Amino acid sequence: MPQDQAGRPRRGSGIAGGDVVRPPRLHLDLRRRASATGIILTFPALAALAATVVYPIGLTLWLSLHGKDYAMTGAGGFVGFANYARLLGSSEFLAALGHTLGFVAAALVLEAAIALPVALALDRGLRGTPVFRAIVALPLMVAPVVGALAWRWMFADAYGVIDSIFARFGGEGPLWFSNIWLARSAIVITNLWLALPFDILMLVAGLASLPREPLEAARVDGASFLQILRLIILPLLKPVIAIILVIRFADAFRIFDVVYVLTGSGPANSTDVLSTYSYRLMFSAFDFAGGSAASFLLVIVTAMASLLAVAALRSPRNA
Repeated sequence: MPQDQAGRPRRGSGIAGGDVVRPPRLHLDLRRRASATGIILTFPALAALAATVVYPIGLTLWLSLHGKDYAMTGAGGFVGFANYARLLGSSEFLAALGHTLGFVAAALVLEAAIALPVALALDRGLRGTPVFRAIVALPLMVAPVVGALAWRWMFADAYGVIDSIFARFGGEGPLWFSNIWLARSAIVITNLWLALPFDILMLVAGLASLPREPLEAARVDGASFLQILRLIILPLLKPVIAIILVIRFADAFRIFDVVYVLTGSGPANSTDVLSTYSYRLMFSAFDFAGGSAASFLLVIVTAMASLLAVAALRSPRNA
């Protein structure tokens, strides 16, 4: 048995010290096996991610750095950032970017104004709450294209559901898709119907997980509901709000199906967003280089907006 200079057994050595010391080589082999097992188990997911995310983004970037005819004929050669400069100087691209930013701002503000009060009401456990939760979750089961088609029928001139209600009371419904602001409003309303269930259910789950002790203590101390909401509930909900913002920023920036089905970017491209603008460049003008550049700029803008939202909600302790 190993001993120190005084002839006493060393602690932690062998069985006498109560510890079993593994040889360094065996410990290294176990770590290598664990790493190899982890790589093998995650390889299918990594391969799927590379095939569905990394490769398309890389190909889009590669096409955006070449001439207009490169994707179709292989001609055109490397042009660097000329396509990006061409887009940034295009009034149509800047208009689509402005429409996208306006839509994102309107969508997120309205979602916050509606989702939080509804989630707070559902969290109180009022009578009929389970039924209302099921009703709220229904739009999540509908594909966005199907939902957009249903709303297009509701907004349709003369025979649509909304105009029929106006006609029943002796009025005349508006021409939703002929007026610029009504067309934009139709897009926002349809998107709200599709997006609000996710926001509400996420907030309801976050409220259900909050600790009740601070809330009860604040009520005992005489704090009002608005004070509790501002000083306790919202700070504790920051992680949930950050997740909602990241997902909703990405969804709002890349909106395509609702705009394409409802308005087709009309009237006069007044509802054109970056996704529909990129689609028109690629499949109408066959400008795959310009469309790829627009798509990559959309990815950059979405990533920056999501990062800024998370940074704004990050608490000082975690900064």
